[in-house]
Amino acid sequence: MRIINIYSKFAITPNLQEHMIRVAKVVKFIKNHWTGPHVDWDEVFKAALLHDVGNIVRFNFDKYPQFLGEEIKRVDYWKEKQNEIIAKYGTDDHDATQKMLEEINIPQSLIDIIQSKSFGKSIELSKSDNWIVKLLYYGDSRVMPNGIGTLDERLTDVTQRIGKYRDDPNLPNLVTACKEIEKQIQHNTNIDLSQITDDTVSKNDKEFLEMEV
Repeated sequence: MRIINIYSKFAITPNLQEHMIRVAKVVKFIKNHWTGPHVDWDEVFKAALLHDVGNIVRFNFDKYPQFLGEEIKRVDYWKEKQNEIIAKYGTDDHDATQKMLEEINIPQSLIDIIQSKSFGKSIELSKSDNWIVKLLYYGDSRVMPNGIGTLDERLTDVTQRIGKYRDDPNLPNLVTACKEIEKQIQHNTNIDLSQITDDTVSKNDKEFLEMEV
């Protein structure tokens, strides 16, 4: 099944599609400059393109309607779609993602990769040698709601918008672990990761939308 068909089936909002494609583009940039251990890059790309398919269940269209971009004029339509998806898959974005991917027979190994990527698991991940999850995690950690940013910018955005992390006493350790993962990836890359921007990554969305999973 092609990524574009999956996005259509689950009514993925345009801004969420852009987010996942941007994560895949960050990963591709790293792939082109990778000097580290062997990585199954196709798995990382697929995980990047699917990792947030259930996120619409936690969108706050009243507080952040601007994230819809040009689709803001159809906010009522997206609210209706959100209600339909919540009714079918629940209100937890991680559970919704898993249920959606299971419904279209995505391999469990790929679902496990996606479910292993979490800011709350940063410390555990920083100590592992699972490069597929690390690369997915880092790609996601570089993508802001409106484009690619620095890791520090993304961390600030996450801790400001998501209350469970803002109030987490373990937050400093999670941030430190996230920065450690960046150092590990930088160590295995022959270009400064700060050069990853919207201007330097691939401009070709079609290659990702047409990818078969």
